[in-house]
Amino acid sequence: MKMMGRLGLTLGALLAAAIFAGCSGDSHSGGGGHGHSHAAPHGGALVMLGDHLAQLELVAEEDGNWALYTLDGGAERFIRVEQPAIAMQLDGKPAVFKAVANEATGETVGDTAKFSGKADWLDPNGHFEVVIAEIAIRGQTFSGIDFHYPEGKH
Repeated sequence: MKMMGRLGLTLGALLAAAIFAGCSGDSHSGGGGHGHSHAAPHGGALVMLGDHLAQLELVAEEDGNWALYTLDGGAERFIRVEQPAIAMQLDGKPAVFKAVANEATGETVGDTAKFSGKADWLDPNGHFEVVIAEIAIRGQTFSGIDFHYPEGKH
């Protein structure tokens, strides 16, 4: 009987661990394809790459400037990538976002998590389609990434 009690406790602990192991952090809420979603750290639109491999966040800045951040699967930490630029279509028009160096974080072109581009034809409060041509992140290449701003895609 003691053995059955210990086995039950062990199985219960393993089940609890499995439930909480899916994603780290507490930034989840209902919705999304996996029964949860992640909060966009900069208030932009998030798009998931792979099975929680990474996320991209498109953010409206000031004066027609936009930023694209590369984040981990939980949208909690930056992931640096090697690309010097990322080509995309924003509301059907071409745009190129260039890698941003940052002395404070040690990021350089070719080793950064932020890309910046000018798209002054976009309304930051509007809705439009985004298609990212290609990005290589964490050893995988993703092509033709499409989503809608500001909804994103999880």
